[in-house]
Amino acid sequence: MRCLVRSSVNIDETFQVPHIVRPGETMSSTHMWSRPGGKGANVAAALGLAGVQVSMLGAVGHDATWPLDELRKRSVNVDSVHISKEVPTGRAFIQIAEDGENAIVLLPGANYAPADRLDDPSAWLDDDVTHLVLQNEIPLATTEAFVRYARTRSHVATVFNPSPMLTTPQLQAFPWDSIDVLIVNEGEATDMHEARTGQAPGAHPAQALAQVPAFSSIAWIIVTRGSHGSSAGVLIGGERVWVDVAAAATKHVVNTTGAGDTFTGYLVSGLMHISELTRDSVQAVLTRASLAAAMAVEVDGAMESIPTAEAVERRATSGGP
Repeated sequence: MRCLVRSSVNIDETFQVPHIVRPGETMSSTHMWSRPGGKGANVAAALGLAGVQVSMLGAVGHDATWPLDELRKRSVNVDSVHISKEVPTGRAFIQIAEDGENAIVLLPGANYAPADRLDDPSAWLDDDVTHLVLQNEIPLATTEAFVRYARTRSHVATVFNPSPMLTTPQLQAFPWDSIDVLIVNEGEATDMHEARTGQAPGAHPAQALAQVPAFSSIAWIIVTRGSHGSSAGVLIGGERVWVDVAAAATKHVVNTTGAGDTFTGYLVSGLMHISELTRDSVQAVLTRASLAAAMAVEVDGAMESIPTAEAVERRATSGGP
């Protein structure tokens, strides 16, 4: 049993500045730091720290391969990551102003570099791959190719976190009937509902999303709601069962950057361990993922903030933050 993450690997280059740079202005930063990032790498790290077998499939440039070392430290197999000699590792250049405002410039880099074998799902979805995780920081054509091929592999469950969100035409054309698990936040759920119906989803976006014919066949529809917890609609015995889980308590909030990817990684690790699909088992998976995400916001950084399975278990056993 193995999870394959076909997604992005980035470096986050962050600059602390007095204010966001204006056109034509040159400014010195007061502090600068580089950290591993990319939604795919973060989710893979969360899966590794959660204790499941996970492989990262993506690309970096020859200019900076150190994010792979960070993934190895978190028990992620990176043997299949392509190292490009033509393009650099993807980057996010982030300005953070003293008042908290931020501005981000993205360089897709190697995440979008053509790599024929890397983009061929039949080369990677082996018999031992039971779960496939996809996001939107790689070319959409690659994502769709993996989605469609995985559907022909009956033992593979496809997990899709469409972030950054697709455009309306892309949302309308995407093969949603080939997705097994959908993970979105409330804003993303609203975008998806409006793209397919032309209407806002109302007060309950998760339930509204499940009623849209394009999404109704998705076995797991999970909507995260920040400090309000998460909702999951899961098909059990042909009926959709709804489970709501409150957000776990936190000691203090330092940085929310890694919370969503931590939730996704721990949720998928829970799916990989479910022996019987019931309301109780769904609630247990959501509760653990929510707790891990709550712990992540207590630590600065994205990948650095993801807790280990042992730390999550200790927090759960203690019964409080």
